[in-house]
Amino acid sequence: MRYVSNLIPEKAQVLKEYFKASNLPDKKSKNTKIDFLRWVVGVLFLLIALSYLKHLSLTLLFGFIGFMLLPPGHNWIEKKFRFSFTTKMKSILGIVLFLFSIPLLGHYTTIDKKEAHLLKIKTEHQQKLKAEQDLKEKIRNDSLVFYIEASSQLTNKHKTDEAIKKLKKAFGFVSLPEDKTKIAFEEKKILTVKAFDLVKSEKYKLALPILDTLITQDQHNSNLYYNRAICYSKVGKIKEAVSNCKTATQLGDKNSDKLYDKINPIKMRVAYYVTRCCDGSTSGSSGRGTCSHHGGVCNWNEPVYEQYRKYE
Repeated sequence: MRYVSNLIPEKAQVLKEYFKASNLPDKKSKNTKIDFLRWVVGVLFLLIALSYLKHLSLTLLFGFIGFMLLPPGHNWIEKKFRFSFTTKMKSILGIVLFLFSIPLLGHYTTIDKKEAHLLKIKTEHQQKLKAEQDLKEKIRNDSLVFYIEASSQLTNKHKTDEAIKKLKKAFGFVSLPEDKTKIAFEEKKILTVKAFDLVKSEKYKLALPILDTLITQDQHNSNLYYNRAICYSKVGKIKEAVSNCKTATQLGDKNSDKLYDKINPIKMRVAYYVTRCCDGSTSGSSGRGTCSHHGGVCNWNEPVYEQYRKYE
């Protein structure tokens, strides 16, 4: 409500000076401060309600207190339920609701502490398990690396049998795909050295199956084909040896040509016969009058030779 001047006739006025607009109490400033305070406290309770979203009952309780204190909430309640929601009523209701929330706060605080404690124990347990797993993984990987390196050192010393034993121990620590790759690489290295050592030791039959395995794994290694050609040539399989020499040459091996010429040398054979005239010329005729203009016939069946290899 607001003051309306001159509503009462001047003759009927009592205490004229009191009812002047300038002498009315300044309620507007007071209401502004109260509204501001309501906004601050109401928003504070709403924020508290949001912080307890985990517990629905506390959220509803603090949320209602905050809504009730806010001017828009206050107006909505009065309009909805059609009554004057006085400051006294609001204060009493707010105090009652707040007092009711205290035991709930204690109850849920205890629950939250228990949950936090259980979560802490679970987190510590998981961290402990992870630390143990990391330690086991480190020990496993270190053991794998140790045996692979030991195997590699023995291979470099051409102790291939001992190297294979060390590599077998490394198999016990294989866990990841890359571990299998490392083992396979080292195994190939051992077999290669062993095969070449057997060839040098002239144990060709023992070397052949190893070379077959290695070539199956790596079909672009010229040295493997060259050594297999040597083995085939020594066990009497010349045709196979020649084929391996050709493959080794195609792949860039420089020694295979010499072996190829050795096991498959160039030979001479009679291709056909010609008639040799005495002046050195030849004639295809074999009847009377042959070489009559060339000093006569010196050799009726002179052979003409050609070069060939047994295995082409």
